[in-house]
Amino acid sequence: MAETASVRVGHCCPDAPNVDVHVDGEIAFEDVPFETISEYAELPAESHEIAVTPHGDDEAVLDLTVELEADRAYSALATGMLAEVECTVLSDAPGDVEADQTHVRFVHASPDAPAVDVRVANGGPTLCENIEFRGASEYVPVDAGSYDLEVVPHGSDDVALSLPDTELDGGAAVSAIAVGQAGDDSLGAVFADDTQ
Repeated sequence: MAETASVRVGHCCPDAPNVDVHVDGEIAFEDVPFETISEYAELPAESHEIAVTPHGDDEAVLDLTVELEADRAYSALATGMLAEVECTVLSDAPGDVEADQTHVRFVHASPDAPAVDVRVANGGPTLCENIEFRGASEYVPVDAGSYDLEVVPHGSDDVALSLPDTELDGGAAVSAIAVGQAGDDSLGAVFADDTQ
């Protein structure tokens, strides 16, 4: 049996229309809207040609070659504004998660936001620091439960994004992906299930 890898795509480009994602010339993900993270798809563990087009169009706004390793999971995110869009490829490897914990990772996909810290509100701990655009933290183990989270510019106390009542389930892994733009108040977050 051929070895495979798991791949999902994310549309994090604020000014792009819905997109189709082509793998080796065939549509693998169709009509993906902004702020959407797809389900995982299984692909052969080898080199693949990836192209992103506006939905129903043949002209690629993004194309690249990716090398997939067997038994690995990846997120391929379209990041940046359309004129400067790039593909940010992340390895989704949260490790073994205890039943009473969540492994959470923070991904910065807001093109006009500065480097950020993510912390628990009301004086709680800082979960990750100085995450730059197109960057991602390591997976951080936290006790399962409900959290009021805040995203702030690195080293600042000015809250750029509040994420109240964020439910982090035991035994799960999750990516919190900052999307939209800070400058027009469209900044938000998309949560993706990374549980393997």
